Amino acid sequence: MGYDALVYGPLFCDVIFTGMDTFPTLGTEIFAQDLTIAIGGSAIIAAGLHRLGAKVGLIADLGNDRFSRIAADLLDELGIDRTLIRQHDYPLPQLTVALSYPHDRAFITRFEKPTEPPDLKEILREHPSRHLHVCSFLAAYDALNAVEIAHGAGTTVSFDPGWDEDALKDETIHRIAAEVDIFMPSRSELCYMMGEDDTETALQKALGRMSGGAIVMKNSAEGVLARSATQSIAVPALPVTPIDTTGAGDAFDAGFIYGLVNDYSLEDCCRYGAVCGALATTAVGGATGTPTHEEVKTWLSKLPS
Repeated sequence: MGYDALVYGPLFCDVIFTGMDTFPTLGTEIFAQDLTIAIGGSAIIAAGLHRLGAKVGLIADLGNDRFSRIAADLLDELGIDRTLIRQHDYPLPQLTVALSYPHDRAFITRFEKPTEPPDLKEILREHPSRHLHVCSFLAAYDALNAVEIAHGAGTTVSFDPGWDEDALKDETIHRIAAEVDIFMPSRSELCYMMGEDDTETALQKALGRMSGGAIVMKNSAEGVLARSATQSIAVPALPVTPIDTTGAGDAFDAGFIYGLVNDYSLEDCCRYGAVCGALATTAVGGATGTPTHEEVKTWLSKLPS
């Protein structure tokens, strides 16, 4: 069975607190107005692609613990294909607690690594796909030759590293970022990786290391900047009133990848991603607010030029 896109990375049970006036400090307690339990991690991208109408396979792992059972139920509620999700007979509690404010958020994450990584070469042989998205440095470390395997199968590759100070300075992660077709960091991730405060300098420095791909840098409320050897693209953010920014970057990735597998131009992929990322912030939980294809088409006309 083939897919339009494969999403490879850990999924998390997200516990999201919203409706707080301040940030807690040690020795104090604050109260949240609302609490939401949602599916997070790689599942946000898979949910976004599924809602848009793409045929998506999610390469991830679940255990026999309570959080894994909740995650499985949430996946089923969203209609996400679980064919490629391995079910283990030992605990894999993968949990993120998010303190979410309208314009930013903070996370505490607990990740449990499976005893063996999935066999990416076998998956691509049995389930051909136009595109593979490596979601987070955690997945990248488990599949150091993912780009080579995917390219050997005729599959393009994108990579969103996520935030980790050690990983973003690791030459192994830098090598993977240089090899992929689309590198998709946030502004803070890219600037930290490149050791640069200036955005344009960081973009050009990173592009100079790439073997031929493009960089698509998410810049929160400022929109997105994309660079390739032949193109320089800036797409503004869609003006919305955010409720929860959890997973907005992943929702952007879903929209961008949908455009990619449908042969959209680089600029149109960015515009599609910008709409998806913005609309995801209008509901609590990144996977909850991901739009349909028709909704994106409606909102594209409202995206500033």
